[in-house]
Amino acid sequence: MLRCRNYYGAVTLLFSTRPKERREDLYDRDKEIEVIKDSISRGEWIAVLGMRRIGKTSVVNVAVNESGGVKLRIDLLRLYNPAKKQYSKEEFLSLLIQAVNDTIKNYTFLGKATRVISNVLGVDEIEISKVKVKLKRIRGQDVIYILSQLNTLAKDNKKKLVLVFDEAQELSKVAGINFPSLFHDIYDNFTNTVVIFTGSMVRLVEKTLRDVEYNEPFFGRYIRKIELTRFTREQSKDFLLKGFEEEKVKVDESVIEDAVKKFDGIPGWLTLFGSEYSFSVKHGLNVVVEAIVRKAVEEVKNEVKNFLNYSQSPLRYSAIILAIDRLGGKGKLSEIAKVSSALLGEEIPRARAYEMLSRLVDLDFLKKDEEGIYSFHDDIPNRQGVVKAAEEVFKSRLT
Repeated sequence: MLRCRNYYGAVTLLFSTRPKERREDLYDRDKEIEVIKDSISRGEWIAVLGMRRIGKTSVVNVAVNESGGVKLRIDLLRLYNPAKKQYSKEEFLSLLIQAVNDTIKNYTFLGKATRVISNVLGVDEIEISKVKVKLKRIRGQDVIYILSQLNTLAKDNKKKLVLVFDEAQELSKVAGINFPSLFHDIYDNFTNTVVIFTGSMVRLVEKTLRDVEYNEPFFGRYIRKIELTRFTREQSKDFLLKGFEEEKVKVDESVIEDAVKKFDGIPGWLTLFGSEYSFSVKHGLNVVVEAIVRKAVEEVKNEVKNFLNYSQSPLRYSAIILAIDRLGGKGKLSEIAKVSSALLGEEIPRARAYEMLSRLVDLDFLKKDEEGIYSFHDDIPNRQGVVKAAEEVFKSRLT
């Protein structure tokens, strides 16, 4: 496989853990990239869905770059706070203005918009430190006006303006902004603008999009949905083999097979494994595969603990997760409610257990099959990370 070089002449690799910008750095996502590019050229809006670490950001980055579009990326994960039920309008606008500012810096021809936008904000420069006090006075019309200026400049330069809302499920928690109305204005009036929604909490994102699609005045507008899936066993193996070939690192086939089994086709975990393993070999360090796995488990554990500790029922949520673990990693609602109640020493009503299980599925900490069986994801980091988080929270809350 050819080694690729970025714009500065540096070698780029499959095992880079940073979000990818070029197709050469991605593995086996050609179909999804082409669908996104074609949708952008047609002016169709898109939702790119998939579990955490599946590669959504990289696929969108590559597709937008190859389309020649102007990317305005709003990373809604920066708003994420499990302790909050809502985000203020000012928090969202601060994120939007920062994204606008970054986009203007990345595309020189957008510089013409700086003065117009500064006038709207009432400041000399579009810097967050200078506009925070102004955000309360910004209205929906001002947001539309700012976006319209970017839309016009992109169109004048024969480029599409692509608004990317990463982790779009967080939009549902923003207070004070009528998103169906906002998206209606963009859809109907900015024919040169395309919106891409991404999200790892697939069920929550789909609910958020339904709330937009089926509410006036946006009702009836179509959003194309693209779901990224795990690599197959064969793809996972091929990915690792090609990555190690690029790194010029020799690896026993047994190591490859073990990694494929442990990480179950999730690109983010396979990339982390390849990166850490290659680094250790190149620098003469002792390669400890289990240490790489523990690093991934710790990452998931911290995410889940963050949710559990700020939830309304940390003990009950933890007991439900531990009940599934006691049941061998999967179980029906009635079984889970019974075991979790025994762990707590108090009854968890079946309706409440169902509600909490549904929430854990929505957050993608658990999965549910067509027969109503709840279970952990199959990869070791997600499975062990969720259980370890529940164990630690359960223990700390009981002492």
